[in-house]
Amino acid sequence: MNVFRTTVPGDESDNAEQSLSARSRERMTRRISFIVATLLALGLGWPVFASGQESPKTMRRISIRAMEPKQEPDSFEAQPKVTWRAGNRYARVAEAPDPKAHIHGLLIINEPNVWLINLYDKSVKHIVDTGRSLNVHIPVFPTQAGLKELELGRELSFFTKGYAARSQGEVIKGSATARYKITIGGATVILWIDVKSKTPVRIALIRGKQTVTLEYLAYEDLPFDASLFQPPPGIGTENSQQR
Repeated sequence: MNVFRTTVPGDESDNAEQSLSARSRERMTRRISFIVATLLALGLGWPVFASGQESPKTMRRISIRAMEPKQEPDSFEAQPKVTWRAGNRYARVAEAPDPKAHIHGLLIINEPNVWLINLYDKSVKHIVDTGRSLNVHIPVFPTQAGLKELELGRELSFFTKGYAARSQGEVIKGSATARYKITIGGATVILWIDVKSKTPVRIALIRGKQTVTLEYLAYEDLPFDASLFQPPPGIGTENSQQR
């Protein structure tokens, strides 16, 4: 799909906008290529479903944002990221707008399709997975080796299956928490769970002197909405790539 405006030779304003659009597409391509490469390397895949199999009845919506390392409040890195997952087939990851890079990223997975969308300019990259049948994985810390099975939406099961040490946690935002701690491959991971709701409140990855902490802003189960796992109206199309 051509996202560039038609320009007239000598029109400096149009040439500047074309150059900006080109830079935006380059940044978006680098970002989404990293996302896809990471997810595929970690085992992203889509199971083969029998014809007529029912869709999930619920989906989980999770909103998180970075607490550590501390970011500038107005920066893109400090903004929340929202993830939806339903069963083993569907996922959606929505980033906040990144005005400086002219990117507003949206990743949609609907077996066997993946759409990588920039809502800023309504461009899209469509990928069809042709690999072996696997489940969709959404790692909390995608670049951390040994933590492939620690996934958004399935955090507590990772800690309980791994025999994590459980203790009384701090009071966070007025709520009592339980604290789970486990060490894997030189990295320590800590999960704080709200005692009443049993939902994650905070999660931290500690490796050496480096700490990455994420805060959960929302964690809720909702009725399944199939429209969230299709490209939004007004988004163009691009020839599919096979992986």
